[in-house]
Amino acid sequence: MSEFGTRRPEFIPKLVWRLATHRRINRKRRKFIRKRIARRFPGPFDVTVEDVAIRAYPLENYCDRIAVGRGTLPEIPERRLIAPLLQPKMVFVDIGANIGTYSLSVARHCGDKARILAFEPHPRTYSKLLYNVKANDFNSIEAINQGVGPKRERLRLYSSGGTNIGTASILPDAAGDKEHVDIDITPLPDVLKHRFIRHVDLLKIDIEGYEDRALMPLMQPQHQPLWPRAILIETVLRRHWQEDCVAHLQSLGYRAVGDTGENILFAYPMTEKLES
Repeated sequence: MSEFGTRRPEFIPKLVWRLATHRRINRKRRKFIRKRIARRFPGPFDVTVEDVAIRAYPLENYCDRIAVGRGTLPEIPERRLIAPLLQPKMVFVDIGANIGTYSLSVARHCGDKARILAFEPHPRTYSKLLYNVKANDFNSIEAINQGVGPKRERLRLYSSGGTNIGTASILPDAAGDKEHVDIDITPLPDVLKHRFIRHVDLLKIDIEGYEDRALMPLMQPQHQPLWPRAILIETVLRRHWQEDCVAHLQSLGYRAVGDTGENILFAYPMTEKLES
């Protein structure tokens, strides 16, 4: 791929994508603009948002078009929730890293002494994640082209369609399309132990209804030393869970300390910053 900075968006594409993502324009009109006009400007575009370099493909992915159109990283309320937890030398596990918006933001804040594992199983999205990590010259992020689940196996990852590939899911009912790729699945405890990780400060998980299968194997008594001190979990598709992650985490002593309506932040044990 070409060097970052060689694909800067010109005025017209930037304006069109701004309209296609503008909060004051209703969703129906934004969708019309995206499908009828913005599709002529698919990118990629090199943008720097919140001091993070991203090569964005706005026609393919929600995170990319927010970066181009709004000039911000997505999920602002969630990132505000975890901001007090970010510290140098922390261990951050990002399950469902997409193009890396969380991992890149944490790396920018914490520096190269942090340790970040960014799991992204979709091969095309993983290649974008890898490019973004290299474009920022971050040494703290390890991009991992695997999914996380209860056992080692090969599963199908279903695409959600061509305009938001970041919401691909292992569960066909949670994805909007039947197109798929085969991916490797590995239990999270195995990955952490293989990398000699002895504690996790923050874990973020957003994998379109498969959160319980990926997270619950870690939350067993034999793995208690690896239980994350804080967990940010997406709950939008909790109807697809086989086990209620929220109830299970609360039964283990975790406490919900923040809720954006789409994600809940749990802490265990409570940190001084969260108590203050």
